[in-house]
Amino acid sequence: MLKLRYIFLCVALFCSSSVFAVSATADTTLVRTERELLQVARELSATRYKDHLQDSLSQNLKMMFAVALKKDGSLKYAFDSLKNDISIVTSPNGLVRIITWFSVDDAGNYRYNGFLQYHDKDAKKDRLFELVDCSETIENAENQTLAPQNWYGALYYGIVEKKVNGEPVYTLLGWDGCGLYTTRKIIEPLTFTAKGQPRFGKSMIKVGRKKTKRLLFEYNKRATMMIQYDPNLDLIVLDHLAVLGSQDTSNPQFFGPDMSYDALKFENDMWIYQSNIEYKRPVVKGKKR
Repeated sequence: MLKLRYIFLCVALFCSSSVFAVSATADTTLVRTERELLQVARELSATRYKDHLQDSLSQNLKMMFAVALKKDGSLKYAFDSLKNDISIVTSPNGLVRIITWFSVDDAGNYRYNGFLQYHDKDAKKDRLFELVDCSETIENAENQTLAPQNWYGALYYGIVEKKVNGEPVYTLLGWDGCGLYTTRKIIEPLTFTAKGQPRFGKSMIKVGRKKTKRLLFEYNKRATMMIQYDPNLDLIVLDHLAVLGSQDTSNPQFFGPDMSYDALKFENDMWIYQSNIEYKRPVVKGKKR
């Protein structure tokens, strides 16, 4: 009996050490890949308005990520060193991660690339999707449901998780450099089909009586618009945009924050737009308001 127990113990130790060895090997490979990605990401960040070089660097990032993110355990690997040069956001439940970056052409137009990772609990597998920026050809974007292959490109910096009919819905907060004179901010829900396919945009944002699938805010390039989830209030809080000065215009080039605030409140499975809320903007340590 003692001999049998000893055999079982040896087998258990061997199995656990084998799993650890595989995990350690995967981590080592990802650490090495992260160093290579960091070098390319830093070079891309330092290179603007050089189309050919940017395209080459961005393509290298894309190919390297395509390989790295297919590796077992990559969804849980943080890639922390890259976060100063590209955007990496993960949902609170850890099931969704979106990696995005951009380049700027000679005319000042922004182009976006990225990947979405999703752990499909039903299929018990991780899924990987390349995001293809088609924003230049998408019309009536506020009312479109989009797939990864015709994505409305953005650099995502926030993700808010809610549940609708028991299933998670992820609301993404994004930034778009847009062009020479204006910048955009984006709010859009992300859902997944029964087959684990991502869909950007869902009719769960209500402004007055109108429902929309995403919100786009465009404003003067020199202005800074805040859109941020406040967990203490459970609100997505945003600067209210208004015409700067006395112009009578709808041109977004003349719009910017007017020191008042609006918000989105989640009620009855919808984000409800609320105008002119009372809000004290937190002061970020080390920065002026």
